[in-house]
Amino acid sequence: MYSRFQNFIPVMLSPPKQSAREFLDTPGQDPAELGGLLNDIRRTNRWFGGYPLVLNYLRSAVARLSHRPITVLDVATASADVPRAIAVWARTHHVPVRIIALDLSPEILSLARRGMDAYPEITLLRGNALALPFPDGAMDVVICGLALHHFPFDMAVRLLREIDRVAGGGFLINDVVRSWGAYLGAWVDTRLFTRNRLARHDGPLSVLRSFTTDEFRVMMTQAGLSGVEVRKHAMFRVALVRWPANAASKSSTPRLRDRPTASVRP
Repeated sequence: MYSRFQNFIPVMLSPPKQSAREFLDTPGQDPAELGGLLNDIRRTNRWFGGYPLVLNYLRSAVARLSHRPITVLDVATASADVPRAIAVWARTHHVPVRIIALDLSPEILSLARRGMDAYPEITLLRGNALALPFPDGAMDVVICGLALHHFPFDMAVRLLREIDRVAGGGFLINDVVRSWGAYLGAWVDTRLFTRNRLARHDGPLSVLRSFTTDEFRVMMTQAGLSGVEVRKHAMFRVALVRWPANAASKSSTPRLRDRPTASVRP
């Protein structure tokens, strides 16, 4: 009886995983509705820690890299809001950067191009995250946010291997943790702050499609990653972090704060 209760505890702590498809991954969406969904994803990054997480990582990672410009790849970029936030931060701190924002969807990239003329340091590129079109170690830093849950476990392992392959310096991979708190938060957020039909469907489903912290650790092990930290963050996010190794300060491990290092509103 007690052993059965023990087996039930993980189910209580996290909702059952689902595999239903999100509208974001389904071609043929109405452009206006898809644009609204991308706006809500930007709002999620702005309100719930996506930008501070990335910018605080970059602040420490760039200090470990002696050359300029810094090459940054954002995998599964969606509206390229994270690359825009990086560009604003880099200008503010006088850090030369070249950013490649990669996504597989031509419809999403078409929407991402709006206003991109103001960001000449960003290049939009259509490409497959599971077969990144770059040689080994081509990028100084690779960023991937809120994307792993769009893949089944085995494909997510492949994605981790690809990111590890092209990241010559470091990488930051972050996603929502599958938990009841995250699910409730996503449900409430998409009922109070958006009327977008796609966002109301995809927001809570994203949590149910995602992974627990232990599953992220298993995924990392199966991908054969080494020297990678698993860090929990506020707002039910977890980050897989690898720091550039060629810095004089590499003996100390920077702390990723939850507060932003620059004010950005892409």
